[in-house]
Amino acid sequence: MATQHYTHTDYYTASLTRYADLTHLKTNRNSAIFSVYTAGVTIECMFRAYITKYTKEFDSKHDLEKLYTKSLLGSQFDTDEKERLTIAVKKANNIWSNDLRYASEKRMKRIIAHKNIRANLNDVNAFINREYNAIFDATELIIEKGKEKWT
Repeated sequence: MATQHYTHTDYYTASLTRYADLTHLKTNRNSAIFSVYTAGVTIECMFRAYITKYTKEFDSKHDLEKLYTKSLLGSQFDTDEKERLTIAVKKANNIWSNDLRYASEKRMKRIIAHKNIRANLNDVNAFINREYNAIFDATELIIEKGKEKWT
């Protein structure tokens, strides 16, 4: 199969489409893993939209913090907004991994349990809800800011 060359508009549209998918997915706890995965892909697409808008460079790695830096999206905002974005990206990057596409429900719970132990939390469900809310909130902010500066 030939390599596809996506434009910045393709990535931007994909980001908004994945965001609409996420809005539906996160209402169903049976889609928990896929909704977290989709949140990360939504963010990644937004950053790739900005990267390909300004350069022809394509990095196949999926590190949200590095993609955010390359996207230059943060540079378009004042210091307070840039700080909010940076915090959101760090939270999302801490929760999301492109490898989630391979995770079973059992594997995901094991990952969450390990994080739960390291965080010294006793209520696994509270931890899970905190993780979900953090990535969904981060996604919402990043998409909002990405749309705000898109021309």
